[in-house]
Amino acid sequence: MLLRTALDAKRFRNKVLLTKAGLWVPLFDMLVPRHQNVLAVLRTPAGALLIPASNIVTDAGDIYYAQLGASESPTNAFGILELATAGTPGKAANRSGFTVIGSTQKAHDGTYPKTNDGDADNTGAGTDVTTYLTSYTGADFNNGAITHGFITNVTPGASEPILTGYAFAASINKTASDTLKVFTNHTMNGV
Repeated sequence: MLLRTALDAKRFRNKVLLTKAGLWVPLFDMLVPRHQNVLAVLRTPAGALLIPASNIVTDAGDIYYAQLGASESPTNAFGILELATAGTPGKAANRSGFTVIGSTQKAHDGTYPKTNDGDADNTGAGTDVTTYLTSYTGADFNNGAITHGFITNVTPGASEPILTGYAFAASINKTASDTLKVFTNHTMNGV
C-alpha cells in the first residue's frame, strides 16, 4: 500500500505528495526518489510551482565525497550551479555535455551546503542529506526553456568536472517577475 501525505496546498500551486519512497508530483507524473531529488521552486505572481528532477552524482562527485569523508582536500570545490537548455546527465558527464544558459552561473547560498536543511520549500531535506541551494532573483536572468542543471567549479572550463547533473520533469519558464530556488539534495545511503 502506498501511503501519501499532501504538502500544504498554500505552499505550491501544484499538488506534491510525500510517500515513503520520495516525492510524487502528479502534474508531471513523476516520483522523485528521496536519494536523488532536486527541487526547483519557481515563484511567479500567480504563486509557487515545484518542479522536480532526479539527479545523479558523477564519478568526479563520488571522488569529492570520498575525499571529504577522509578529511582530505577535495580535488574539486564544486561551488556553483549552472542551468541549461539541454544536456546529458550521467556518471561520466562533465560540463561539455550541457547547453549552458548565460548568467545562470551562481554560487550556492551563504550557508550551503548543509545537512538537515530547515528551509520549508525543501521537502527533500534530512539529517543524512547534503543540500545545496542556489537562489536566483528576477533580475539574475530570464529564460523560457530551462531543462537541466548541474553543480561545477567556479570559473569552469568547457569540459569542467561536475558534482551532479539532472534534467527537470518539465521545462521551466523564468521571467523577470519570477524568482527561482534550486535545491540539490544528496542522501548518504551508506552503500
